[in-house]
Amino acid sequence: MSEHGQPEGAAAMPSSGLARFAASIEAFLKPVYKWLGYVGAAALGALVVAMIWSIVGRRFFGSPLKGSTEIQQLALVIMTFFVLGIEHMGHEKMTVDILIKHFPKRLQQFIAPVIYVLIIAIFCILCWQLIKLGMTYQEAGQTTRDLKIQIYPFTYVAAFGIFTMIPIYIVRFLKAIDAAVKR
Repeated sequence: MSEHGQPEGAAAMPSSGLARFAASIEAFLKPVYKWLGYVGAAALGALVVAMIWSIVGRRFFGSPLKGSTEIQQLALVIMTFFVLGIEHMGHEKMTVDILIKHFPKRLQQFIAPVIYVLIIAIFCILCWQLIKLGMTYQEAGQTTRDLKIQIYPFTYVAAFGIFTMIPIYIVRFLKAIDAAVKR
């Protein structure tokens, strides 16, 4: 992960103990997120195969893949939530700092850790709510309409995907604290 607004590989200041600790967490997480990304890529491959099978079956044999819409939706859940972590490991792709970038540097360094704590709190609440929803689906025995696939595991996958974001923002929080303390 790079600092907010800095491309990967930008010259870094000598790091303190906090920054080194954050870097060690990041070094541990990168291979884990890489493999989660592979799972998401496999889900994308399965999604493409299911779509092609459904199109070819409908077009040439008059019989599309049964439950193809459900398969596509569930594969999208797996794909999306397994690649969230690896996507956020790198340089931030989307930032909305149109107002913040006009603040003095010291104020920006104070605001960054606060924002990261808020993000971590939101992700924790989201994980909790997704787990509660999954438990509700599990108790009710809710399944998909055509294939009768249980929905609750996919809700837990979504919770896990959101959970994988928390360590990334903890690292960003630690780096932001380190940057604020250096000044």
